[in-house]
Order: sequence, then C-alpha cells, then structure tokens
Amino acid sequence: MGLFRRDKNKNAAPLAENAVHPLVSRVIFCTICRGERPFSKCWKRSGMVTTCTACNQPLGDPRALYHHQQQPKCPHCEEYLEQPDFEYGICDGCGAKYEIMQGTKPGLLPNKQQRDNMDRHGRSRDV
Repeated sequence: MGLFRRDKNKNAAPLAENAVHPLVSRVIFCTICRGERPFSKCWKRSGMVTTCTACNQPLGDPRALYHHQQQPKCPHCEEYLEQPDFEYGICDGCGAKYEIMQGTKPGLLPNKQQRDNMDRHGRSRDV
C-alpha cells in the first residue's frame, strides 16, 4: 500500500440524501436581531432534501423541485428547502435560519411566521 493510497470499500453504503454534517459554531450578523449573534447550530447539507424539514412530508421527486426553481420550496408548506453543499445556521437569539456562504452576507431563509410578516409588512419583523 502506497503512502497516500486509499483502499476504497465497494460495499460501503452511499451517503443518505438527507444527511447533514455539523460545523463549528460561529458569530454572524443576524438581520432580525440587528447585530452580531452566536450561531451555535451550524451544518452543511450533503445532498438534496427528500423529506421537508418543517412538515416532514416526502417531496416525491426532489430533483424536479431543485431543477425548476432557483430557491426550491416544499409543495406542502412552502418552506424553503436547503441546497446541497451549502452551509446553514440558526441564530441563538431569535431562531432564524440563514444560508451561510463564505465572503457574503448571510441569506435569511424565512420560516412560515416570518413569511407571513413579510407579506403583511413588506419585510421580516421580530415577533
């Protein structure tokens, strides 16, 4: 066996599409709290979501949702679905979920209550 050679196990199970990998907590600017807040729960999604994380309903064919929409939504509850290989975090202050990309502002993924407030007031307000 060479120094950098890795034996590949052909019988290993493939990664589950709903699998997430936990990441180190970080401090990020939260637009709801309007300040730097700790995000102790951060993760990276390894594949497409096959079951909605909000309503736990199966999505049927998730490839069609991801292929036809820039930001796919659950057809049952309209919750925004997480993208494969993207990092996400939840604010410890208000509980809002953000899409975290290195070198950019965190993007808010509004939940049902925040989407209702955005429809009513034109933006997400802390409830």
